[in-house]
Amino acid sequence: MSVGTNMKNPESGWIRKYCQPANAGSFFNGVSRTNQSDWFTVGTDEQAESGNAFYATSKVPSNELSFTFFGTGLRIMAGHDEVPISEYFALSIDGGEEKFVQLFSKTPQFTVVYENLQLENKEHKVTLRTAISSGKGSFTFLYAIDYLDLETAKKPLVSLYEKESGKIFTDDFDSIHPRWIMSPASAFDISAEKSFLRINHDASKDVLLLVDKPAGDIAIQVTADYQPTVENDNGGLLIYQNTDNKIEFLESYSKTSSKDHIEWLAVSQGNQWDFYSKTDSNFDYADSDKLEANKIGIILKKGIENQYKPLNVDRIIVTAGNKLKLRQLFPGSIVVLKDDSGTIVFKSVVVQNNTGIDIVLPSLEFKGQVEIFDEKNMLIATKKTIFYGGDIYNMGSPLKILMHDKELNDTDPTHLGNMVEGQKVIRMSVQNENISAVANLKISVQQYMDKVGVSWADVSLDGINFSKEISIGTLDPQNSKEFWVKVVKDYNYMGLEPIYFNIKLAHD
Repeated sequence: MSVGTNMKNPESGWIRKYCQPANAGSFFNGVSRTNQSDWFTVGTDEQAESGNAFYATSKVPSNELSFTFFGTGLRIMAGHDEVPISEYFALSIDGGEEKFVQLFSKTPQFTVVYENLQLENKEHKVTLRTAISSGKGSFTFLYAIDYLDLETAKKPLVSLYEKESGKIFTDDFDSIHPRWIMSPASAFDISAEKSFLRINHDASKDVLLLVDKPAGDIAIQVTADYQPTVENDNGGLLIYQNTDNKIEFLESYSKTSSKDHIEWLAVSQGNQWDFYSKTDSNFDYADSDKLEANKIGIILKKGIENQYKPLNVDRIIVTAGNKLKLRQLFPGSIVVLKDDSGTIVFKSVVVQNNTGIDIVLPSLEFKGQVEIFDEKNMLIATKKTIFYGGDIYNMGSPLKILMHDKELNDTDPTHLGNMVEGQKVIRMSVQNENISAVANLKISVQQYMDKVGVSWADVSLDGINFSKEISIGTLDPQNSKEFWVKVVKDYNYMGLEPIYFNIKLAHD
């Protein structure tokens, strides 16, 4: 990376500190959050990543702005549409001789104006001030600094793995799947053009394309080529119970519409349905209604006129809702969702006393990246993939413990059966569902909270030789390993309450 490069986002492994109000005083010293004197804040914390929050000064020379970091690399980002009032920053590291950093006009936000990759791996104090007036302009701007902490950069990221897929099905209509009910069949044509299903009007009855509604809360998204040009040419989503009870969410003739393709979205919660229509790149809420539905799909209203248009279905997606659900997060974590181009579409903080967050996806199928940062703004987990509405992702170990081929519950107790003559030996297995190996895997048994009643509980790799801890070593992806747990009752314990214990997994 060289001076003059535009860096809207920090390089992988680097830590960014934005010139935003929240960092004035907590990281950057010499910046005012209230008065426009010397170095002062512009914009809000939420605007920092877009470049609409920054520090500015109209003084040359200005007072010193300072900050401290630990690491081996430093980058400073500025940017000026016009000529900055100062031609240079005067920069000093650890009290050394000032270095003059040139500033340029007509450079975008987050342009690298200074880079040093040869710093000693220790804590450094940096001071910055404006120097040498250009005789033009009104302000000098500072947008962010990045620093590289090798110890932090070497820390492995925590896994963010798919616990449950929300995808029910997608259909691009290369062929007709038997799931669909088409009535009347004569109104449908898949041969008109590859990869879409044409629905033609019928003179005497509404044309229906229906599928059984999956159990639970669901969402359906339809992409179609349909633009009515006359009144009474109507088609759209259908939420269906029977002939007399149904909800129609219809597209109709509009003088102002110029869209070649349209998208409809319906999301259910219980028997309530919320309907959305895409405007530009976003789904806008349109209406709600209630129905205990058993089928979902598309309707094209009856009637044949010369100017009536067929409805060409490009794609249908059905998922378990419209939200991406992230679980096992740390309170205070920052969750960011970016689209495939790197643009942030969601950002929020996991509230205290909570370990999860739900994100309404821009589309039921969304190609993007989730990034999770700790309270120090350090990246701790990331996942780049195609997300579907209803997906559940957990942060942490991708390991499962199974008994009789069923996963043990990781939040509530699992009943392991009754003891025989005061003891119980249970065969279990640990399974690695991740795409990478787990190294230095160890298993042990721990007391559960303050519960008592166990004389001892040990683990074994062969069911014969038991110990407090077993070492499995490396567990390859998509592999499993059997082990045994032996629990012996404490005969001094006379209570009737079940005996509880935890199984602890530890790995690199």
